[in-house]
Amino acid sequence: MLKNRMRYKQYVAEIGYDDSADAFHGRIVGVPDLIDFYGSSPKELRHEFRQSVEEYLQWCAESGPPPEPPWRGTVTLRADDELRQRLLLAASASRKSVQAWSREVLDRESRKVLEEVPDIS
Repeated sequence: MLKNRMRYKQYVAEIGYDDSADAFHGRIVGVPDLIDFYGSSPKELRHEFRQSVEEYLQWCAESGPPPEPPWRGTVTLRADDELRQRLLLAASASRKSVQAWSREVLDRESRKVLEEVPDIS
């Protein structure tokens, strides 16, 4: 199965191939800092990913600012009238508020997606 992401601890990286460097390239997503890493083989790429995360955590510990947890913040959902009506009906059928129902569905579906990301721990 072809995957273009991998996970280490709470961090997820998107993976690609960089022709100009003749190497695999990874970039950690969901953090405010730009964290890139390269590897000439999948094994080396996994090693560099782990090392990049550990160095980032160490840098944060030494320089003072805590590492930003990925995906921190609020979520705003814009929906057309038809979707809003379906959300209201689905939540009502589940005997929940739209907020509670949406949070439950988003939690369940996001966990499913992240379960598919290979964990290299």
